[in-house]
Amino acid sequence: MDSNPTTDRIPHRRHRLAIALSAGLLLSAGAMTGCSDDRPQSAEKTPLGQQSAPAGSFDTIEGGEVIARINGSPLYRENLEVVKENLGAEVPEDRLVSRMVELRLLANRAREQGLDSDPRTQARVQNAIDNQLANAYLMNYMTEMELSEADVEAAYERELEALGEETQYRAMHILVEDEETARELIAELDEGGDFGELAQEHSKDTGSGENGGDLGWFSLDQMVEPFAEAVGSLEPGQRAEDPIETRFGWHIVQLEETRPMPQPTLEQMRPELEDRARRDAINDMIAELRESANVEILTSDVRSMVERDGNEAQVDDDTDAAEEAEDDASEEAADDAEKAGDDADMGNLPAEPLKAMP
Repeated sequence: MDSNPTTDRIPHRRHRLAIALSAGLLLSAGAMTGCSDDRPQSAEKTPLGQQSAPAGSFDTIEGGEVIARINGSPLYRENLEVVKENLGAEVPEDRLVSRMVELRLLANRAREQGLDSDPRTQARVQNAIDNQLANAYLMNYMTEMELSEADVEAAYERELEALGEETQYRAMHILVEDEETARELIAELDEGGDFGELAQEHSKDTGSGENGGDLGWFSLDQMVEPFAEAVGSLEPGQRAEDPIETRFGWHIVQLEETRPMPQPTLEQMRPELEDRARRDAINDMIAELRESANVEILTSDVRSMVERDGNEAQVDDDTDAAEEAEDDASEEAADDAEKAGDDADMGNLPAEPLKAMP
């Protein structure tokens, strides 16, 4: 049966989104556990030996398949599968089991030496447990979440409204080295010369020159400013009376036509819209959790940070960056960024040399 690439990616997208969300929510907590030992005296402290063990130590996995025992302590198939999942690479199972046995032996030795009673270690363990549980809950929440078509369509309309109406331009140009040559060609055009033929014969921009100077469709913000300003001042079918100077040389410009910027279709934007809807729903859910919870901030420095942030935990579009980073790592699909400096040699310029490169 043929699989649908879009639907096949949905669980993966949800998993990435859940990871990004939980990472964003718990980032500040992780930072606080790694800070210095200088704590405000108003913070409550529990004497050593009286702290409760980290909630859910998971020494036993209910229904789990035991694949090894280390001094009587079980190692479960689920432990192995999680390691495989996190590695994201094919590693022989016997090597993984061997390393996990070593890890368990080291952890047991740490317990024997009382290192599991260290407050900082306990905090790290508790944060790790909270992180995994939060991630599991977010995964379940998004799996059970039902996005109606009306929700997606409403989000699409809001997106189109935010994009606004932008104009695209199709222009022709002839690029030469100096103003004198440009004005000579303008004189030929004024006498009835063919723009396309002159572009093919004289333009230094070989990419568009081969097409009679046609630059195709573009937005003004894609072009260097002097050129963009000149194009924006023309009417379709009109040619600039004077040549325009840019860092590339001198341009003779003629505007062919304009059109509204083609808007992305709902289907093209559907994955992004659905992710955004999930983020919005999760933000609402987190707000409800905070509203119903009894949260006491006992230290003045943390209290001021909470008040500064409006006492809200929001998951925003920064999670997109986390998703993209994970995509790059897991799919090995990070393309080199486009490189074209302002001082690029004209002989090495792309087919559309006027586009402003970052």
